[in-house]
Amino acid sequence: MLEFKEQITILPLTIDGVFKMYFEDPRNLPELRHFLTTHIDLETDDLENIEVLNPGLAKDNPNDKGFTVDLLLKTKLGNDIHLEMQTNPHLNFKKRIQLYNARKAGGQVKMGQDYTHVKRTISLIIADFPVFHDADDYQEAILMRRKNGKVFTNVQEIHIIDLTKINSVISNDKQKYLWGKLFTAETKEELKMLANESKEMANATEKLIQISADERAQAYAMSRENSEFARKLHEQGLKEQNERAVKQGIEQGVEYGEQQKAIEIARRFLAMGLSIEIVAKGSGLPHEELEQLKIEIEDQGN
Repeated sequence: MLEFKEQITILPLTIDGVFKMYFEDPRNLPELRHFLTTHIDLETDDLENIEVLNPGLAKDNPNDKGFTVDLLLKTKLGNDIHLEMQTNPHLNFKKRIQLYNARKAGGQVKMGQDYTHVKRTISLIIADFPVFHDADDYQEAILMRRKNGKVFTNVQEIHIIDLTKINSVISNDKQKYLWGKLFTAETKEELKMLANESKEMANATEKLIQISADERAQAYAMSRENSEFARKLHEQGLKEQNERAVKQGIEQGVEYGEQQKAIEIARRFLAMGLSIEIVAKGSGLPHEELEQLKIEIEDQGN
């Protein structure tokens, strides 16, 4: 039976830092195995040993773009699994995932080696926003296929879980449904209901409670909460600023200096993790310009 300390707030797995702490903790290896086997077709003994690797990819030359993801795992049979939580639906996230997967797969073969022992490179992305608007599937598998639909090779594959469509699997895949509910649970009552479903989910919910009590996880969640608070203050300030501008009869828009100020403000809030949609509404800057700013920020971070 789950026990909660009243002062503990449950931290959702959709917070990327909490997600990473949960799945990289060696004590949570059974939960990691269960999550992976629920969502990926793997050989039974492939997950007996899982090694957590440095998620950053080395650059072949100084001009290459750097990549860092949440978790990179190496299975017993040598397959690479790239595991990541995505909460920001920025325009280029699909390209970023594909390029990371491609570079990781291509990096298996060095000069002078053949392709005999190439292993699978699997990206498993959990998204807390609608990814594909033309389908209601909870999980999409993106594979390289021939014209007749047959798989060309299994060297590269990308799986995208859309948490907003969790109800689509409620009747045909209970294990996926339960994991999706664990990610989206917001109350202790929901966790208690999940814990009663199976021994695996009881353990998974218990581990989430333990992570929620961790001071590092709490500090990370607090920093995200502060970012949200700053966003609201920023939006309120911009609203008041716009009202004053209207009253003063400003019709020509901001001057160059004000434009630069708006860009700098937008840059700071994008760096804090606010979405482009929110920053666009607050700053009045076009999405295209904010996308470019986001790219520059990510490049500087790498």
